[in-house]
Amino acid sequence: MTIFVSPEQWMPADGLILEPAADIAVRSQNNTLIVAGPGAGKTELLAQRACYLLQTGKCEPPQKILAISFKVDSAENLAKRVEKRCGKELARRFESRTFDSFAKHLLDQFRLAIPIEYRPARDYDIAFSVRDIREIATSYLTERHPTHPNWQYEIDFDELFKKLTRTPLPLKEVNSDIYDWIVIQLWGILIHGKKSLKSTLTFPIISRLAELLLRSNSYITAALRATYSHVFLDEFQDTTFIQYDLLKTAFLGSSAILTAVGDDKQRIMGWAGAMPNAFAQFIHDFNASEIHLERNHRSAPRLVEIQNILAKIIRENSVEVSSSDKWKQEDGICQVWTFSDHLQEANYVASKLDELINKQKVPPRDLCILVKQQEHIYAKALLTELEQRGIKARIEKEYQDLLADELIQLCIDALTLAVYLHSPETWQRMISFLVDLNGIEANDEQDQILRMEYQLSEFIETLREKTKQIQTKNCFESIKELNNYILDYIGIEKIIGAFPKYARKRYLTEIIEKGAEKLAESFELYGDWKESIEDFLGFNSIPIMTIHKSKGLEYDTVIFLGLEDDAFWSFRNQTDADLCAFFVALSRAKRQVIFTFSGSREVLRGRQLQTVEQFKIQISSLYQMLEQANVEVISH
Repeated sequence: MTIFVSPEQWMPADGLILEPAADIAVRSQNNTLIVAGPGAGKTELLAQRACYLLQTGKCEPPQKILAISFKVDSAENLAKRVEKRCGKELARRFESRTFDSFAKHLLDQFRLAIPIEYRPARDYDIAFSVRDIREIATSYLTERHPTHPNWQYEIDFDELFKKLTRTPLPLKEVNSDIYDWIVIQLWGILIHGKKSLKSTLTFPIISRLAELLLRSNSYITAALRATYSHVFLDEFQDTTFIQYDLLKTAFLGSSAILTAVGDDKQRIMGWAGAMPNAFAQFIHDFNASEIHLERNHRSAPRLVEIQNILAKIIRENSVEVSSSDKWKQEDGICQVWTFSDHLQEANYVASKLDELINKQKVPPRDLCILVKQQEHIYAKALLTELEQRGIKARIEKEYQDLLADELIQLCIDALTLAVYLHSPETWQRMISFLVDLNGIEANDEQDQILRMEYQLSEFIETLREKTKQIQTKNCFESIKELNNYILDYIGIEKIIGAFPKYARKRYLTEIIEKGAEKLAESFELYGDWKESIEDFLGFNSIPIMTIHKSKGLEYDTVIFLGLEDDAFWSFRNQTDADLCAFFVALSRAKRQVIFTFSGSREVLRGRQLQTVEQFKIQISSLYQMLEQANVEVISH
């Protein structure tokens, strides 16, 4: 039986001392918007709030807390923190999902309650990309349009993808343009299938169906509201119109207490449909109070000072943030380095990175190269210079999504156990996954868990022998077979049951092959399993990525290549979004951040690489801001 503590006696887990604003947010009994800037500890705050609600009984059993994040790894990270801080028993009433997972869970559980014209088949497929929708539209939409018989060659399929879910269901037959006609036809094909095509849904379509389900079934909505007494919403500035519609239908007017956390200065997902005014809309619709966190636990004082100046430019009402007491007041470096051309830039930056790694002993993984776009072009010369110095660096977008994939994580964990004789953390993670996958209650079925551990130990021993047989040359097929061997042991049907996205065979095959391809590249290079796994995971490589991919990450040192007009080519048309992107870049650094400018640079012009002169006219306001903050400019 759980013994609750009184709210007055409750203390944060791990002896953490919360800043006053965070303490108020953790204990709030009202709908709240928490504005938390970079380094404010948003995830930790939500974990502590979950502990407070569960340990004091403010979330009364059997009700639960629903936490909704944007990324799978963010949802998993939050769930792990809650379990670590308040134990497994209470953590069972903490449900951490992504928006996509929440919507899909509703659809799969209550599919038969959806009106028949919008009800997909039980075993529907999932389409992930514009390319998938294009293939379906051009292959199965065979009806002839009276005035646009060649519509396939006239429309923008990116625009069609957005228009498919722009408005809530049911669809209205407007037919004001060719897109309206295609959308009506395509919905019928996607929902019910056609010929060899099964029901096929995108995640935005799933969210629209889940919203329709709740709006048209008051009993299901009531059951949902009875299940969750509290709802957490992470990275709320990136909420889309579709997601917000689902959120309102699910919880507006209910007794559930909502806590939204985010930072509108980091709203860089407008291109993906993020609402421009999510904070104001939430405060208005849910009558929410607003709390501003005032401490940056990440960045040194000098960097926080510059962030405060930019924050006021982006949002006039931004509060001044202070740095953590762990720093000296003079700590932090921000500079602009200027060069005559990109080759000089690459040579100098590489030498500085060499110094950071080999003299200052900064781990490569605590360094980051950022670019606004086209990292394979902007970092091309730097990659060459680093290679000549024996320093590993890689473009992270080729690995980020792959390493966040559950199947790849499983395969790497199994291989880690096979090649490392002692890896208790990996062993525990693997056992916990198998226990959850097989629906075993950890407290009640110890014999079954012991049997599972014995079976896993035998499997790992067999896997170890298989790894020894793989030859370095042309090892892709062999590593792919290893991955399939691991998945067969775990049970592919069980995996699909836990992660329905793998039900689509093409997607499953692509993930396995991509993982095998990248691991094979490492194995062919090193011929050693330990080094290959570490290389695959990027342990000893400097990551190179775009600003968008860096969101939520932090590094000792960040070097941003190309603070130039060409990189911010649409600055005048999307000034706010680019200011936010610049703020995100600036705020990834803990100790130092460097921006570079090159007088000429190799860029893409008409699908060809050309070395052209660079300017800082359109983005002069960014340089004025840096000048206002007394950022040093060093010419080379």
